[in-house]
Amino acid sequence: MKYTRIHSSELDQAVIAQWLVLLQSDPLYQSPYYHPAYTQVMASVRKDVYLLLAEQNGSITGILPFHQNNGKTTVVGEGLTDYQGWIRNGVCEPDCTKGLRAAESSRLDFNHVPTAFSEFAPFTWKTSRSLTMNLSGGYAAYQQRLQTGREAGLFKKIETSVRKLGNKIGPVRFVWHSASVSDLQALLAGKSDQFVRTLGPQADIFQTAWIRQSMEMLHSAQAPLFAGVLSGLYAGDVMIAAHFGIRSAHTLHYWFPWYDTRYSEYSPGLILLARCAEAAAQQGLGMIDLGRGEQAYKQRFSTGHISLSEGVLTAPAWRGGLLRAFWKGREQFKSSAFGEQLRSLKKRLR
Repeated sequence: MKYTRIHSSELDQAVIAQWLVLLQSDPLYQSPYYHPAYTQVMASVRKDVYLLLAEQNGSITGILPFHQNNGKTTVVGEGLTDYQGWIRNGVCEPDCTKGLRAAESSRLDFNHVPTAFSEFAPFTWKTSRSLTMNLSGGYAAYQQRLQTGREAGLFKKIETSVRKLGNKIGPVRFVWHSASVSDLQALLAGKSDQFVRTLGPQADIFQTAWIRQSMEMLHSAQAPLFAGVLSGLYAGDVMIAAHFGIRSAHTLHYWFPWYDTRYSEYSPGLILLARCAEAAAQQGLGMIDLGRGEQAYKQRFSTGHISLSEGVLTAPAWRGGLLRAFWKGREQFKSSAFGEQLRSLKKRLR
């Protein structure tokens, strides 16, 4: 297998066409993060986007997009990207170490690679999961699946909240997608406030220029196979909750939800997600991916999950083994009785 590194400026229509073919080789590639349009947006706001091409018999069988700057290699989109890894066909079995050398790198950290991508297994440190909502068969079928499982009263609670909201604040309406730039700015401002309030100023990712620019470009991207989706929930003329995500032809990735805390008693976040699911099903989408994390609202709405792996690719491979062993040893120490005693002592000395 031949590995070639190219800059994003060399990404021509011939490569994109082969990329789109590769997306048909695995249902996991229905995530919008694997679509070439996502990488192209990142390349438009950052000049350090490259692609590693795996080729066999003159055909591209695998593509791995990444950033490379001052010797540091990161996944494309860095912390924004909720699905990572090779886009490859079923025959291609990339050698991650050889690929990394061809990319002129010695290390690539990952934390959202599906565990089904076996080439990352030797480099995996731990696993997590991304909860999902199965909309196949329509919204009513999804409701039935959820109610049969464990959430028989969820939708009744949501509709009760809608009635209360309408009676006390104003008529409730939902918009699947708003093309308004001012609506996007309002959502980003709300998320920034949430980040600062809950995690501190350093957590406000939208203060980073390229991240904010990428949100604006993704919002304006509107094509059948890839688009930004800005949904809003209104009571009267007031937007009380909103969500911005990206979708493929099959999957909406639920990315940045927000609600006005002044209306918390009406559960606007639950209403918003339920309305998004209903609208997504009407749009012909088969899944909402809620992203990694075990938040309560995700657990209430989910009907399944996708397993994800986290670790470090290295060249040579033995360096990854040492890093993995060190990390596991540290985790074992932290969970030991002695580790707990040290943490307790550290807290007392603060």
